[in-house]
Amino acid sequence: MKRDPRSTSRMRRLNARQRKKLRVGEFREHCFDVELVFHSPMRGAPYHDFINDFFGALEERGLLGGGFGGREPFSETEGVVARIERGSPSEDDREAVIAWLRARPEVVDARAREFKDAWHGYGF
Repeated sequence: MKRDPRSTSRMRRLNARQRKKLRVGEFREHCFDVELVFHSPMRGAPYHDFINDFFGALEERGLLGGGFGGREPFSETEGVVARIERGSPSEDDREAVIAWLRARPEVVDARAREFKDAWHGYGF
């Protein structure tokens, strides 16, 4: 059975270097999930062009996107957004990402979920 690095008994035994390496405690990093719904199902080049533009916009803010796939044609998709470097995206980053997506003609609706622990919050 795998130990949870966030447990309080384990956190007390870890020094700052170990907490940083495990990304727990004061070194925890956050991310947020994004859900997209398209006007019409997208496939092939138009979808890839949209995703390339989206990832380019994320990189300009120092963010990184993952997921955003599924079965073609894509009528909706979801993925995760996190920082490229160590740290967490800000609330301003989250609002800017959603505003960028809602401004796109291909997108009907874009929603961002709450921040969650990027390293230990998915429960896989």
